[in-house]
Formats: sequence, structure tokens, C-alpha cells
Amino acid sequence: MRFLNQIIDYIAKILSPLLSLWGRVNDKAKTIIIISILCALFIGIGYSYIDYEYYIYGVVPIVLLLLLLYYYHLDKVLYLIALITPFSINMLVSETTSMTLPTEPLLIFFTLVFSIKFFVDGKYNPKILTHPITLAIVFYLFWMLITALTSVRPVVSFKYFASKIFYIIPFYLAVIPLLSNFKKIKTIYLFYAISLMFVVFYATIGFAQKGFEFDYCFYIMQPFYNDHTAYGAILAMFLTITTFFIFSKSTSKWGRLLYIFLFGIFLMGLILSYSRAAWLSVLPAVGIFIILKFKIKFKLILITFFSLILLFFAFQSPLLQLLEKNNQDSSGNIAEHITSISNISTDASNVERINRWACAFRMFKEKPFFGWGPGTYQFEYAGYQKSFQLSTISTNAGNLGNAHSEYFGPLTESGVLGMLSVIILFSVVTYTGIKVYKRAQNKAEGQLAIFLTMALVTYYTHGVLNNFLDTDKLSIPFWFFAAAIVALDIYSQKRERI
Repeated sequence: MRFLNQIIDYIAKILSPLLSLWGRVNDKAKTIIIISILCALFIGIGYSYIDYEYYIYGVVPIVLLLLLLYYYHLDKVLYLIALITPFSINMLVSETTSMTLPTEPLLIFFTLVFSIKFFVDGKYNPKILTHPITLAIVFYLFWMLITALTSVRPVVSFKYFASKIFYIIPFYLAVIPLLSNFKKIKTIYLFYAISLMFVVFYATIGFAQKGFEFDYCFYIMQPFYNDHTAYGAILAMFLTITTFFIFSKSTSKWGRLLYIFLFGIFLMGLILSYSRAAWLSVLPAVGIFIILKFKIKFKLILITFFSLILLFFAFQSPLLQLLEKNNQDSSGNIAEHITSISNISTDASNVERINRWACAFRMFKEKPFFGWGPGTYQFEYAGYQKSFQLSTISTNAGNLGNAHSEYFGPLTESGVLGMLSVIILFSVVTYTGIKVYKRAQNKAEGQLAIFLTMALVTYYTHGVLNNFLDTDKLSIPFWFFAAAIVALDIYSQKRERI
């Protein structure tokens, strides 16, 4: 026994400096050291004892390290997600379920960790929770939840609702406090923009290898973007916000060269996307800039808008006849491609879009208040197609996607209040962006707010013809830009350089 005590004393003397040093280490570092040791042990044991058929267990150390990152550095996780989102790929994980990898698992895990921290810590700026944009989002989500309960396909609708939560919590609720330092707006933008630049390189090189033949432009950006319309939509958004950083006085000489380079790449990608909706979406954004720059009265804008509507209804018949005479289909010639925008007779894309909208309105008439349920349109619209409206790309199965509108989709799926919730959300975000621009004492903050608003307006415009807020590619920048506007509205007194 005496010999054993001597051994213990000897070991204690050896370890005493280490124990003393350990006592000085903070709790975060201790946790990292312990989990790193456990990871090393797991890997060692795994190589020795785990049968090769169970190699999947090798990801456990990575999961443990990610858990550390999530718990202590949530902002770094947002940077990581922004960086990899342009490269994410939609894959089937079962016969009936697909998932966008690797972003969706990261977003789901982030939402769970942030929610736990939110309820455990109880620390969150109440100004964010009571901000008009937040309240508009709450109404948007609340009504979506109600209509998910009345859905004809509850499982589909609740999955759809959950996907919205997994985008909004990370890139709206969680990101706003981080953006109190306005420099982080630029940081997250750059993480996404740099990755997007490489996607444009990939698509453009692939397109060049095909000799820039028009038929290839629709899918040359796959597997990163499903089609040219989503690809064009994100490029229109980033082209707009990149313009701000080019002209910002706080941008350094070398930084300005980087932003000019990014602008050129995004412009090239937008042109070669041949997305007519994306091209058109830039015009209203420029219009907002002109209105604010030259201080055009809102009254004059309303008079002009309603005058155009009255003129349309007054000359509806001759206008429709004129449109029906346009037989110019989509073309690799840019001038002809622009002309084809108004072709509602033979252009397959336009005809099919009208078919989807017609189905949406027929479905809305049947369920005008609660709708069919979020995410259900693509499963239900086939029976509402009319033979005289079918295009060459229509299917009897009706299995080629959604209502092709960010407004008509919710109208069908969540009723009249569903469409209204979207319009309210978009309107409140736009109003807030303009308000921040007008009242900002720091000119750079005001300009950033209006360029963020303009970038979102490109999506609102594009949303008339397509809808992508059920995808990570568009949802993440969409909610992030809205969050940045809220941050500028709440924290503008901090006067951070941008």
C-alpha cells in the first residue's frame, strides 16, 4: 500500500504543472481540447476495430467538431453556408424525398442549435422581434401554418412550411444581431459572391465548349442550378448589390477592382443565361434608383401607374391581338430573344406559363380562402389543364413543377390571404429600405439600404414569372438581404464603416 501511495505521489508531481496549466484554460478551450482528444481516440479505435462496412462512422469526429463550431461560432457557420450554397446540389435521398446537399442538413442543424440557445440564454434584441418586417414574416408563416393544417396533402405542406423555417431562422433571425457590425454584411455577401463567380465560370466554359448554341443555355449551369431562370435571378440580384460596393467611398482601390471584376462576371453570366425574366427584373430596380435620385413625387408615380392600367383595359382587345400576332420564339439572337417576351402564341415557355397561371386561378376558385395547402400545387394542377392551353412542354401528369409565380402560387396554395401575406412582406421590406435610405445620416448606410432593396426588387419582379423561394439558392440571399435592411434600420446609429 505504501508503494502504491509513492507511485500516486510521483504521478501527481509529474502532472502538477499540466494540472496548473489546465486550470488557466477557459471553458471553451477545454471543451475543444476534450472533444479533439475524443475524436483522435475514436479515429484510432475505429481504424483498429470497426469493420470496413461501417466506414460511415468515420464522420462522427467531423460531426463532433461541427457541433463545437455550431455552439461557439454560429456566425462562422453562416459564413460556411453562404460559401457552399452556390455549389449545393439537389439529390434524391429516397424514392420520394430529395434534399439539397450539403446546405439543408447544415441549415436544419443550425436552426435546432440556435433555437436551443435562444430559449436557454433568453437574450435577443426585442427590437428585431417587433420590427415591421419581422411581423410581416410572422403573418406570412402563421397563415402558411394554418393552411398547412387544412391542406389536401398535410405531409407535403408541413415539409414545405418546415423548409421556410430552416431558411428564415438562420439567415434572418440569427444573422441580424451579427449584422450590427455592418462590415459583416459585406463579408457574407463576398462569401456567396465568390462562390457564385466560380459557378459562372463553370457554366460559361461549358457553354463555350458547346459553341454557345442556344439550346444548351437552359441547363448548362446544372447541377448547381436547376435551370437558366433561377441562375439568371440570382445573377440579377448580385449584379445589383455589387454595384454598390463598386461606388462605395469606403471601398479600397484593390477592393474596387475586385468588385468591378465580379460585376463583369455576373453581367456576362446574366446575358448568357438567356433568362428574359432576369433581364427584365433589372429595369424596375433601376427605376427605383432613378425615382429616388431625382426625387420624383410618389403621387406622380401612382397617377402614372393607374393610368397605364386604365389604358391596358381600355385597349385590351387590340393589345391581345397584337401579342397573338407575335410569332418570334426564343432565340440565341438577343434582339429576337427579347422580342419573344411578348409571344403568347407559339413560344413554349410563355404558353406553358400561361397554362400554369390558368390552372392556378381555376384551383383558387375552388378553394379561395384556405387554398390547397403549401407546396401542393405541383401535385394537383394536372386535372385543371385545358387542352387548348397546353404547350409543347406540358404533361398530362402535370409533374413539371410549380405555378411559375411567387404570387399566384400562394394564391392557389394558401388562398387570398396567402397571396396578400407575400405582397405585404415584399411591400414592407421595400418601404423599410427606402425609409432607411431617406433618413440615414451616414450616406453609405442609406445607399447600401437602397441597393439591397433594389436587389430584392429584381426578385419581386422576377417573382411574377417564376418562384424560387423554396430553394436554398435564392432563399438564403433573399432573407439575408431583408435581414441586412432590418440591421441597418435598427443599428444605424453605430456608424460602422461599410
